[in-house]
Amino acid sequence: MNNHRNESAGKLLVVVMERHKCDAAVAAARKAGAPGGTVLMGRGTAQNKWLRILGLDDVEKELLYALLPSSLVRPVMEALRTDPALSRTRGIMFTIDVIETFRHHVSSPAVLSLTQEDLMSDNSPEQSGYELLSIIVNNGNADQVMDAARSAGATGGTVIHARGTARPDDATFFGITIVPEKELVMILSPKDKSDRIMESIKAEFSNAEPGSGIAFRTAVESFDMLGVKRR
Repeated sequence: MNNHRNESAGKLLVVVMERHKCDAAVAAARKAGAPGGTVLMGRGTAQNKWLRILGLDDVEKELLYALLPSSLVRPVMEALRTDPALSRTRGIMFTIDVIETFRHHVSSPAVLSLTQEDLMSDNSPEQSGYELLSIIVNNGNADQVMDAARSAGATGGTVIHARGTARPDDATFFGITIVPEKELVMILSPKDKSDRIMESIKAEFSNAEPGSGIAFRTAVESFDMLGVKRR
């Protein structure tokens, strides 16, 4: 198998929005020059405790991941913010620095081709003052994570369902390996609150079994909101 490494960096655009809006977002991004993207399904977390009691707290969400050169970040984000089809869509968008991208010559086309001009572009986004907190826990623990995060100042988050990877010592049922289901909690936080939120989550799970979850933070660039008109 012949893999070729494209030694260049890029930007990962992440858009979190209401369900059934990603198709319009992809179309707007493509018009602005984006090569495409990947759509993930998730759920938002409501703050109102009465909604949680009534079982109405989960809000369906879609996430768009698009890999872009630096020169396209601002045009694509502006296209998403101003597109008429997204004018009533509530959501957030931000970029994360990507260290390097890969290209596979055997079975798939280039994911992204970046030039030196892209890397040196004057349109390179600035740091936003936000961080993305990512917490991976066993299925069913996402609400516990959010409760701990809110107690430390978090305003909300997005939950994505996932699964762990099978290992030789995983449980089996009639010879079939049972891979534990996981939940990924994504919280966008101002940098000055990140330490407090992470410590609160860590304290909440202080008695959990080792290896039952992980948490990490990533710097966020070019933060903006959908469905909000600038004055």
